[in-house]
Amino acid sequence: MKTMIRALCLGSALLAAALPFGGAFAAGDPIPVGVIANLTGNDVKTSEQMVRGVELAADAINAAGGIGGRPVKLIVEDAEYKTQEALNAATKLYDIDKVDAAIMFGGSSLMLAVAPIAKDKGKVIINTSSSSPQLGNFPGTIFSILPLDDIVGKELGSWVASKGVKTVAFVVPNNTFGTGLMDASAKAFEAAGGKVVAKVTYTEGQPDYRADLQQLVALKPDAIITAGYGDDSRTVFKNARLLGLNMPWYAAYPSILTVEDPKWMDGRLAGVDNGGLSGAKAKEVEAAYAKKYGDGEMMAHVYYGYDAMTVLAKALADGGNLAAALPKAISGYDGATGKIVWDDRGQRIDPPIDIIVYEGGKFVTKGSK
Repeated sequence: MKTMIRALCLGSALLAAALPFGGAFAAGDPIPVGVIANLTGNDVKTSEQMVRGVELAADAINAAGGIGGRPVKLIVEDAEYKTQEALNAATKLYDIDKVDAAIMFGGSSLMLAVAPIAKDKGKVIINTSSSSPQLGNFPGTIFSILPLDDIVGKELGSWVASKGVKTVAFVVPNNTFGTGLMDASAKAFEAAGGKVVAKVTYTEGQPDYRADLQQLVALKPDAIITAGYGDDSRTVFKNARLLGLNMPWYAAYPSILTVEDPKWMDGRLAGVDNGGLSGAKAKEVEAAYAKKYGDGEMMAHVYYGYDAMTVLAKALADGGNLAAALPKAISGYDGATGKIVWDDRGQRIDPPIDIIVYEGGKFVTKGSK
């Protein structure tokens, strides 16, 4: 576990005028906000993008005068994509740094491990990445900026069926993310009249998955529905290409997958992803990102980090019980990820959903669902 105190730009006024904070800094101490992300190990790039989104929001809040005149101080902890390190990070933030909330980016297994600690201590987690439906079992503790897999999986399954696909096989990692999404998607696909011919769940971190995929050669499904990330997805796609699994591939969150052979995958991969990233606030965040970090690649995780920090700051400004203030904080908030609506568990419902296609060597948004 590594701790980073992020220095924030207090002079920039970009985005500040739109935020509900103001006044000169008071003599009070900065308000500490915890951030837990995987800055070493797996999932580093996406974690760093989320942290940058949080930083952009904190910059804007501080430029507008902070929260009740007090500046935000981010305390960033590295979970290293390890459960024990995530637990260490949360314990430090809650017990030593005395934060009331931690903005967290990590796998569902990490967040589900941290959630009981936060619940016992009366603290809050703002979820920017994890999507297991089990996260809904912690109302008043976990508040999600993105929808959970039961919603996205349902959208994916029904969308694939609407394209005339009759039979599918699933290829997903054997973890809470992969199996939860598969179950929701399969249920929706079968409800629409489709048939699931195989469910392949693979162990993460393996050098080769041909033994897992071999059965699909004989089954010949019309399409394959997948989910995953990083090096594992690259290996799965490489093995599928070598085995001749040339049918269409449909995915949840396709932009987090890593394509192994752009020519082979061109036009073959499509899917659904969280939408709402083209509104006015998203454009403002893009401009702020380019100014602070340059014109390099900007991923969707920036927007989720930005909205997490902004919503949290609005709740902190309320001054009361944080878990009670958070639902009020999203009222009327149209953020970088669109309008946020939570159910009574603090989980996002009715989110905008985009259709994504891989073509020309990149992921392209082709409309909304």
